[in-house]
Amino acid sequence: MEETKQQSAEVRQALEEAVLEVLETMCFEFPAAEPEAGPAPAGADLRASARFEGSLRGVLHVALAGEAPRRLAAAFLGLEEEQVGGQEVLLMASELANMLCGATLSRLEPHGRLRIAPPEASRGMPPCEGRRWLRFPLAAGEVAVTLISEEVQ
Repeated sequence: MEETKQQSAEVRQALEEAVLEVLETMCFEFPAAEPEAGPAPAGADLRASARFEGSLRGVLHVALAGEAPRRLAAAFLGLEEEQVGGQEVLLMASELANMLCGATLSRLEPHGRLRIAPPEASRGMPPCEGRRWLRFPLAAGEVAVTLISEEVQ
């Protein structure tokens, strides 16, 4: 599906609002600078994806770089950073993708139908490296998101 500039602006706004809301309310984190569109973040070794269907069908990808995974997991789970291990980081990334997907799609399709499949998180470079990501610099790392979707007939 070819995206128009208007659709692209709407998606960017929905993603930006969703990320800011989720980072603030669930992780007590605020971006260190304005978000920027660009390629997949270099050094993003943690990623998560949430597939969805309903009024729209697609997938939301989130990538985390630097100290962001450990720091966000500690805040999200109410732990000290030293207490956060690999399993906690993967759990947080999965839930982050789930929350970002729901928050973004509720902005894009406020009266639409939505079903989010259980999100998946893993180590490694993010998929969709050729796509544009919305990147949020944090004090210690970065969070980036991209949304691939199509309308369901």
